[in-house]
Amino acid sequence: MSAKKPYEVEYKGVVIRCATQEEAANLAVLLGGRPDAPEHAPWRMDQFTDFVERIQIAQRRLLAALLEMKGQSVSDYHLRGRLGLVSNQALAGVLSGITKVAQAMEIDPKRIYVQHTSYKQGQPERRYWVTSAFYKAATDADWPSQEDLKEPEEG
Repeated sequence: MSAKKPYEVEYKGVVIRCATQEEAANLAVLLGGRPDAPEHAPWRMDQFTDFVERIQIAQRRLLAALLEMKGQSVSDYHLRGRLGLVSNQALAGVLSGITKVAQAMEIDPKRIYVQHTSYKQGQPERRYWVTSAFYKAATDADWPSQEDLKEPEEG
């Protein structure tokens, strides 16, 4: 096994080496693994629309930032900077808003985004990405629009 690519996926007798656990998991799924996992469950358009209309502006902006990555992961540090959040605790608050709305609608939060934590020199690094099913639903719905990301007017 290569020192640079410690994760392996075997498919039809061919071994494919990946640099990260995330790459290996995504490749396995792409090649047909875990079809029953929540992150692959397709979204109905009415369900997707109802969900994104219920979440608040901070949650919309977080999901928009993840959608811009087109399924690639983004670090907690980058995501906090993008959203103007000062700590992982603030980021957790935004993420919990997504989870609460999902649970209220009886949607598994794993259908929306995935979090993976790894450790570098004893320090945790969290990476986030939207699921392929959520990405497809957002693309199909042409979401978010600029209007979806504006602060609501007071009135």
